[in-house]
Amino acid sequence: MLIARVFALSLAAFAVARGQGNGLGSIRGTAVDPTGSIIPDVEITIVDLNRTTLTTHNGWFVLDSIPSGLHQVRARRAGFEFIALSLQVPVNDVTYADFVMKPLVAELAPVTVRAIAPDTRGAPPEFTERMANAQGTYFTAADIEKVHPHRVSDMLRRVPGLLILPNGEIFSGRGVVTINTKSCAHGMPVYVDRVLMGGGSEGDPASINDDALHRAPEWLSPTAASRSVIDGIKPQDIAGIEVYKGPATAPATLSGTTSSCGEILIWTR
Repeated sequence: MLIARVFALSLAAFAVARGQGNGLGSIRGTAVDPTGSIIPDVEITIVDLNRTTLTTHNGWFVLDSIPSGLHQVRARRAGFEFIALSLQVPVNDVTYADFVMKPLVAELAPVTVRAIAPDTRGAPPEFTERMANAQGTYFTAADIEKVHPHRVSDMLRRVPGLLILPNGEIFSGRGVVTINTKSCAHGMPVYVDRVLMGGGSEGDPASINDDALHRAPEWLSPTAASRSVIDGIKPQDIAGIEVYKGPATAPATLSGTTSSCGEILIWTR
């Protein structure tokens, strides 16, 4: 029995002496965000030893056989703040370190937004005011110049829901009710510089003179391909066009407006 005890004590002394001679320890820990959620694939590095490992899918990391003493340990991953700790590693023991990593918040440079006012030169103030409210469809002189249409009806065909007949009558696509309504017998009323020139119940727009004042305006093109009100106007003479397809959007600022059909307002330079 005495020999056995001496042998056991000798083994214990040998183990202690060996641990002290090697001077090794371990570092273990986790990487989480401020809410406690684990962060996998975080790079954990002992800077002075150039030893690196990654956290597991459970957020854990283990670094064994670390020389005892003070070490700089760094944790980093894209999208999170960099963290560095000074850890004291004792002999034959485990040092635990939990890295709480805050997500990076991208700081964007301030952006100044300046509204670019549409070019409404030549059009009356009321055109600009209604265009700002965006109740209808609007074309400025700049829009017309950009498209460079052969006829004004080419611009109006860009408005969804309009039906333009060969004789110049224009309907808002509201169906047979609109077409068969007496006040809309000739389609949407067309105003040129506040004067009703055709459409609605005022007359057949196929004749440019068949309007309330029976006059031939100076903006009428003598070589117009059509005798309708719309295509009798030279596109380059137009400062603005307003299209209102129904009573919900048609403004009530013009007397005699046939609002059940909508209306078309044309402004010349």
